[in-house]
Amino acid sequence: MLRLRFLIKYYMLSFLFIDSLSGFVRIYLGISNPLFNIGYWIRGPLLLLLFLFFITKLFRKKILFDEVISLLLFAYFIFNTLFHLFDNASMEMFTSNLTYILRFQFLLFLFVFLKNHMTLGNTLTKRIIKYNFLFFVLNLSLGYFFGFGLESYRFAGTSKGMFQGGNPVSILNLIFFTFFLLDGKLRRKIIPVTLCLLNAFIIASKSVFGFLIPILFALKKRSRRLNKIITYNFMIVIFIFSFTPILNKAADLYESRFGLNIKKSIKAAEKVGGLYDNQILNSISSINFRRYASLNIQMTESFSNSKIFLIGTSFSGQNLFWNKRGEFWFTNASMDFFDLFFKFGIFGTIIFLFIFSGISIESILKAKTRDKVAIFLFLAYSFFGGHVIDSVTSGSLFYYLLASMKS
Repeated sequence: MLRLRFLIKYYMLSFLFIDSLSGFVRIYLGISNPLFNIGYWIRGPLLLLLFLFFITKLFRKKILFDEVISLLLFAYFIFNTLFHLFDNASMEMFTSNLTYILRFQFLLFLFVFLKNHMTLGNTLTKRIIKYNFLFFVLNLSLGYFFGFGLESYRFAGTSKGMFQGGNPVSILNLIFFTFFLLDGKLRRKIIPVTLCLLNAFIIASKSVFGFLIPILFALKKRSRRLNKIITYNFMIVIFIFSFTPILNKAADLYESRFGLNIKKSIKAAEKVGGLYDNQILNSISSINFRRYASLNIQMTESFSNSKIFLIGTSFSGQNLFWNKRGEFWFTNASMDFFDLFFKFGIFGTIIFLFIFSGISIESILKAKTRDKVAIFLFLAYSFFGGHVIDSVTSGSLFYYLLASMKS
C-alpha cells in the first residue's frame, strides 16, 4: 500500500516527462507500436498494481463503492471490446480498442485511488504543477525555437513539442495559467504567467479565449479595495486612449495566428452549405463545424439503432463509422461526453458517471478558487474541445484535481 502510494506520487510529479519520452520514441525513432511505448511500460504496471489492489479489497470485503464501480466499468470495457471483436472480426480494431480502454481505465483507477487512499495537500499539488510545467515549457520552447517535435494542428510556425495531442496541450497550458494567476500574489508568479502567454502564442489554439476566465477571477480577487478599483479603472482609461495601435496590432496578430482554426472550420461549413436551415445556427456551428457535423450524424445514428444506443460502437467503431462514409477526415465528434456515449453507449456512460458520486457540488464549492476554475475549464474544454478527460496527458491532472475535491 505504501509502495503504491509512493509510485503514484512520483507518477504525478513526472507524467508530462513520461509523455515527452514517449513522443520522442514515436517521432524520432519511428516506433509507434504500443508494445514499445514508454508510457505503456510505466502506466501498464501501475494499472496492474491498481487492479490487483482493488481486487484484493473486493475479496476482503473492504472495498468502497466507487472502487466497485471502477472495476465494473473495467469489466464493461472488456465486454464492449470483445463484443465488437466478434461483431466485426477485426484484430486491428480489437488492438486499437484494447489500447484505448487500458489508457482510459488507468486514469479511472488513478482517480479512485487518489481520492480514497492519498492525502492530496496543497504542497503536493504545487509540486505537481511546478515540475510538470517545467517539462511542458521545455517541450514547447524547444519545438518552437529549434524545430523539435510536432506542429500544433499541422500549422507551420507552431509547436506542441513531443506531445501527441493538440487539445491536451492547449488545456494544460490554460490550467497552468489559471494556477499561477490565482495562487497567491501575482508578482511572485510573473515569470510562469508570462511563459504561459508565450506558450499560448506557440500553440496558437482557440483556447486563448479561455484565458479571459481566470483573468476575470484574478481582477475580482484583487479589486476589493477602493485604491485598487481606482487604479485599475485609471489604467484601463489610459490603455484605451493611449494604446489604440497596440490593440489593432493584437487584433491583427489574433487574426493571422489564432484565427487559423476558425477559418478552416468556416471554409468546411461553406463547402457543404452549412448544417441547419437557420442562418444564425449555421453561423455559430461554422466556427466549430467539424465537431457539430460529426455530432449531428452520430447522434442520429445512435438514436436510430438500439444496439449502438445501448453499448455504442467502441473506440475503433467511430473510426469505422467515418471510413464507411469517406467524406470527412475526422473520426469522432471530439467532444468528450458525446464521444463517450458514442463509444460505450448509455450503459457505459451511466457507469462512468457513477464513479464521481463521491464528489459533491458542496465539496467543489468549498475548494480553492484556482482549483474550482481549473475544474470548470477542464469540463468546458472537454465538452467543446474533446480528447481531454480520456487523454493521459491532460487527464492525469484533471483526475488528480477532481480527486482533491473529495467530500
